[in-house]
Amino acid sequence: MVDSLASTSFEYYPASSNGDRPGETQLNVLRASAAVPIQLTKRTTLVAGAAYELIDVRPSNAESFQLHAPKAMGGIIQGFGERWGLMGFVDAGLASDFSDEVGSNDALLSFTAIGTYAVSHSFKLGAGAVYDRRTGQLAPLPAVLLDWRVSERFWVRGFAPSFVKADYHALKWLDLGLRATFEGNRFHLGQRSTGMKDLELAYANLTLGPKLTFNFGKWTHLDVYAAGALYRRYELFQDDESIAKYRLSRTVAAGARFWVAPLEW
Repeated sequence: MVDSLASTSFEYYPASSNGDRPGETQLNVLRASAAVPIQLTKRTTLVAGAAYELIDVRPSNAESFQLHAPKAMGGIIQGFGERWGLMGFVDAGLASDFSDEVGSNDALLSFTAIGTYAVSHSFKLGAGAVYDRRTGQLAPLPAVLLDWRVSERFWVRGFAPSFVKADYHALKWLDLGLRATFEGNRFHLGQRSTGMKDLELAYANLTLGPKLTFNFGKWTHLDVYAAGALYRRYELFQDDESIAKYRLSRTVAAGARFWVAPLEW
């Protein structure tokens, strides 16, 4: 799902322990995306874009390494009458440390389909499914969309399992809010970097925390937020068989996101 024309974010996760295993691990996460809506008719809009995710992993007792996930995105938003709608999206790309030559093990593919119903001009609901590797396995997950303009100053939006956010428009240039996110992916680790064949690292990360949004104008915005990491799972697979599981301790990350989209207050 796309919630802006362009965005760039960075998150810093302090060093955290991994249960009773020795050492700690510190993470930096960079994400960027851009999308272009192409309106074909009054009720039909195509969406084309690209996104990139970088995870910089810094263990205290091993060499640091980086994971990359570039992808292309395409989708359609179709309205049916005044209330019903349908959205479908496909993402295709790569997820790897790129230490070996690019191959089929690096491929990344996901699908999203959701039907929507506008209860009123200020309240929209949707339901469908997401098929991706957010949980480590390529599997379908139920999806729910919510777009509720509670009042002129209070707005709740979300697309679970990806994100939910609540915003209060305190000032023309400032919004106060809460955000929750569920991120995940599965990366191929090359034999050149690990010494093992067909190895993959999956992660899932659930966060919740406050945010401030600074509105610099009608199109440009900056979110500054704290992200309490409530659930952090990392799992190693070889030949699609789980061989090790890790649970990093809970921590509070600091993040910032610059994004471009029309101001809708």
